[in-house]
This record gives sequence, structure tokens and C-alpha cells, in this order.
Amino acid sequence: MSALEDLIQKISDEDLRRRIQKEVANLKKTKKFGLVFEPQNPEFTPLYNVPVKKNSLVALKAKKISETYRVVDIDGHKIFCVRGDKVFQFDLNEVVSVAQFGDSIYPCLQKIDEVCNAPDSDLWHALIEADNYHALQLLKYLYAGKVDCIYIDPPYNTGARDWKYNNEFVDAADSYRHSKWLSMMQKRLELAKEILSDSGAIFISIDDNEQATLKLLCDEIFGWQNYQATITYVRKTSGKQDSTNFAKSTEYILVYSKNSSWRCNEIIAEEKVTSRYNKISADGRKYRETDLRKTGTNDRREDRPNMFYPFYYDEKEKILSLEKIPNSIEIFPIKTDGTEGRWRWQKETAAKNIDRLVARIMPKYKSEKKYTVYEKDFMEKRGEILTVKEHTFWNRTEFNSDNAAQEFKNIGFGNKVFSFPKSMALIKHIIYLATNKNSLIVDFFAGSGTTLHAVNLLNAEDGGKRRCILVTNNEVSDAEEKNFRKQGLTPADDEWQKYGIARYVTWTRTVCTIEGHDINGVPLKGNYFGSEIPMADGFKSNVAYFKLGFLDKNFVELGRQFKEILPVIWFKAGCRGKCPPLADEKILPPMLILPENNFAVLIDEMYFGEFWRKVHDAAAIDTLFFVTNSEYGYHQMIRDFPDKTTYQLYKNYLENFKISG
Repeated sequence: MSALEDLIQKISDEDLRRRIQKEVANLKKTKKFGLVFEPQNPEFTPLYNVPVKKNSLVALKAKKISETYRVVDIDGHKIFCVRGDKVFQFDLNEVVSVAQFGDSIYPCLQKIDEVCNAPDSDLWHALIEADNYHALQLLKYLYAGKVDCIYIDPPYNTGARDWKYNNEFVDAADSYRHSKWLSMMQKRLELAKEILSDSGAIFISIDDNEQATLKLLCDEIFGWQNYQATITYVRKTSGKQDSTNFAKSTEYILVYSKNSSWRCNEIIAEEKVTSRYNKISADGRKYRETDLRKTGTNDRREDRPNMFYPFYYDEKEKILSLEKIPNSIEIFPIKTDGTEGRWRWQKETAAKNIDRLVARIMPKYKSEKKYTVYEKDFMEKRGEILTVKEHTFWNRTEFNSDNAAQEFKNIGFGNKVFSFPKSMALIKHIIYLATNKNSLIVDFFAGSGTTLHAVNLLNAEDGGKRRCILVTNNEVSDAEEKNFRKQGLTPADDEWQKYGIARYVTWTRTVCTIEGHDINGVPLKGNYFGSEIPMADGFKSNVAYFKLGFLDKNFVELGRQFKEILPVIWFKAGCRGKCPPLADEKILPPMLILPENNFAVLIDEMYFGEFWRKVHDAAAIDTLFFVTNSEYGYHQMIRDFPDKTTYQLYKNYLENFKISG
């Protein structure tokens, strides 16, 4: 681009020259081998419940959310704004506050509802109604490096107006459709990586529309070396008959780990595998014999010279040894084509396991009596039940879309309420592969709420205490939005919100499945697929439903919005026990001692002595929050709690979101 840079230097307008230089610099960053896309304008989100103030960023409710104005003055219902070098006057009711993605945010959580079907359990799941980008900013503050598994089912970008960018549906005619999708995903996946634990992994459902580009994007964000698999699964046995030329029947799940320490759980082997263990040892254990010769890639002698060595075998006495013995023959790893190969084990490993090795004549060389060495592969070597590595092609009835649609219909939802819900059995299997019984799971494209449903079922089956956080917006369908706008409604109106995804679909499904009934209160029929658990039994599970809001930074610094911050503190301490309310919202207590939630908050430093005594009397408390502007005072106080996890409010909270921006 040197010629272009020379031309830029000839531009006399300094401001224009600087702006063009900036755009060229951006082109250098993005135009490269591999993934190439045009980064789109910043994303914006409307904040219908945030009051419009001087210096606020606003947009007109009836126009694109990306066309923003800066408020310079407010006079009663008149609002004066600037955009570029022009001044505009609007009525206050015409505009809505707007947040630009990437700005510093100061989020809070407003509790909307809860379902408590396990009052004796301190395990609580959570649903957060929010744009997932801002929710991920919050989760980064709460759980950076602590999430064990992320599963997401993002919009597939089919061109069928199935997702929005800047509050506008994206259709096939949009020439920047793919760039908008990649820009949207990039910002969210970068935050997703931040919340994954070092041993965590992310599973992303996708179809042919963006599978190839998503793979390249994930290679950049998570590192190509942390790519684990592309799982192909049969979504619809009959295939999509409206497809051109081919009836497409499969979709994909991309799997990436945070780093190389991640390990996928193995699965219980099917009968066709266990039937191979058809030999019985003297002590009654089942085993099969597997050739110790290496086959396939790197199977030549020169590939691993240290794995080419002889065994010695006494045919008469049936003795196999690594040391030369009388009347023995040598057995070398010879490939089926007669060339020299290698063993699968080094000599030291073979020596340690010599009792599990036997010599057998190779079927191909019976007449010549040529031997090789076989390992006795015992079925019980990994425990009482044989486990094997999962394959990357899944063709199971319970995973397909017809089964998923039936699950959704059983709860009482019609086909048009939510398109293409995922099979619960599919998500349950992913969670089984990726987690242990105490893992934290996040789904920030939660949709119909399948992930939490699957977590509850898996916990019920194996006694686990996995915790799940769902994030979804409260958008309505394209048709419903048009209908609501004809009625003069906005997303802030109760009627609109009542039929949004979060409230009408995700939360309703969560409550129904936990309590064991459909949307009309009728007990669910039958057992879960492949399980003996009746659906009508529901789950011993607790879930709290929150809506993400935004706070005024100055009020937070003054400590005047503690009620709004309290649920965030509850999240930070691990969501243990029911989210606590303030006894009196008008009068702030000097401290909160909450052993049922395992945390305590010192609000007034003057009461430190009493706080110290109460915390030491409550053994369950392991997390402490101190409201103080004094760095010195904070460190003086935490010296008395060396075994506790401590945080400084509000400094810690504000600094995090300033950095996030």
C-alpha cells in the first residue's frame, strides 16, 4: 500500500488525511490471508428503562437504532440533540437512551421472578434477560476464568430475517450480511474466551451458511492449536426437502478448548464394542487381543527407532521375554507388506506390562509361522464399565429436530412460538462430555432454554450439582413486532415484553419443566427419552430470573444504589442460596451477614469490630465485600480474614467496567 500512502500525504486537509490514514490502517489489520471480512459499524442497544439525561446517547424509536444523537439540553418535554454539526429538537417521548457496544457500562440486575423447587439446596441457576454482549461484560467481571463449558446456538445467518444487527433484521439482500454476522460473533466470542477456565471448552452449533467462516474466526480467537473437533450430527433424517439439489440432513458443532489442558470425557462403550472382548482370563476378566504393531501414520521403523526392538519367544514353553532366552526365536515388528515397522510401546513400557503380552502367529503368515505380539486389552482396565472416545459423527434419533420439536410441543408451545429448538438429549450429551458434576455452564444464546433443561436432567440422573447461567434477549418475532408497532407499542411496553423470547419461551419452559407440567398446568406425560425419570416429577432445582439494567456511575460511587448492586454481589459470591433482598430498601444497614448465601458485606466501616465477630461466628461465610474508598483501609481490614475471598466495593466494580469499555 506504499503508493496509496504517498497519495494520502498529498491531501491538504489535515483532518481528512488523518481519517483516511486511520481507515487504511484498519484495512491492513483485516485484509490478510485466511478470514477476511469488513468490520461493521459499532453495535448499539436500546435502553428503554434508562432515563434520558444531558449528554446521553439517544436514538429515535421509529428509526434505526444506529442513527444516534447526543443530548445537549432538556427543557420539559423538549429535547435538544446534536448529530455531527447539526442541532435537532425532539419530543422526549420520541427517543430512547442507547448504549454503544464497547462503552464502559455499570450493569445491575433486577430480579423478575424465581422458581424454587429445592428449598433445602443452595444450588441456584440463573436466567439473565439482556443483550448477550453486555451480559458477557458482566460475566467477565463475575466469572473470568471460571466457566467450565459454554454451549451456544447462535443465529445461522440463513438470510431469512432470523437475527438482528443494530435492532434491524438482517436478510439475504443485505450485501454486508456475512460481515455483520462475523462482527457480531467476534465481539462475543472474544468475551467468551475470557470467562472460560483453563480447562474449559466451548461448543458452537452451526450449519453450512457460516460453518467455514466460523471455523476461521474461532481459529483466530481461540487458536488453531486449540481446535478439538467439528462434530457432524443428523438434524433431520429425511433432510430439508426445500434445499436445492441435495436434501441437507446434517449440521455441525465446532469444539474449541481454552488451552491444551482440556480433556473430553469418554463415553460408555456400546454393545458392538464390548462384544469384541470375547476372551476370558484365568481370573474371569473379559479381554480382547490387540496387535502391538503400530499401523497407519508414522508406522515405519525410521519414524520411531526407539520403538523397534525384538521380543524373544520360546514356542515350546510359551514364554515371551524382552531378554534373550534359550531355544527362543526373535519377533520383530514387521508390516504386512514385509517392511520393517515399529511397536506401539517403548521397550520400557513393554517390560512393565510383559504379563499382558502374548505371541501369536500372524494370520497372513500361518504357513511361514511368522509371529507378532498382542496385548491383552482388558475390558476393566478403565473401571468396571468400558469407556471409549466419542466419535465426531452422531446419528441418533433422540438428537434430531423432530424429537426436539416434540419435546417443545409437549410443554404446550405451538410450532410458531420458537423456530428450531435444539434436542435436549443432544445438549445433555455435550454437557456430559465437557463437564464434571460441579461444573459451571453458560449459554449466552439461550433461545428456548434447552441447555438449562438438559443440565437439570443430567444432574437428576447422576446426582450432579452443575450450575447453569442462561442469557437471552426478549425480542419478539418479525411478525409480532410488525403487529405491535401497528398498535403503537414499543419494546418497553408490558404487552410487548410479555411475548418476548426470555419471558414467554425461556422462562415459561424453565418453570414448566422444573414443576413437571405444561403451560396450562397439566402434568407432563411419559419419561424423558432414554431415562426412567418421569417428566411429571419435575426437577429438584432452583432458578432466579433477572433483567440486566444500567446504573449511573456517579450514584454507584456515592453508594446510593446498593439495592441494585446486591444481586451482582450474590452472583460474584457464587449464586448460593436464594438471592437476598434488602429488609428495608429505604434504610441501608451497616452490614449484611448472610451465612445462607456464604457471603457478608460491610457497608459502614465504623462497624468493623461487630462485623469481624459476626463473620468469625459464621463458619459458612467464605466471601467478603467491603464498601470503602480507602485502599489503605481496605487492606487493613482484610488482614484479619486471610482465609476469605475479599473484594472492595465500589472501586473493584467500577474499575472493572471502566477497563471493559
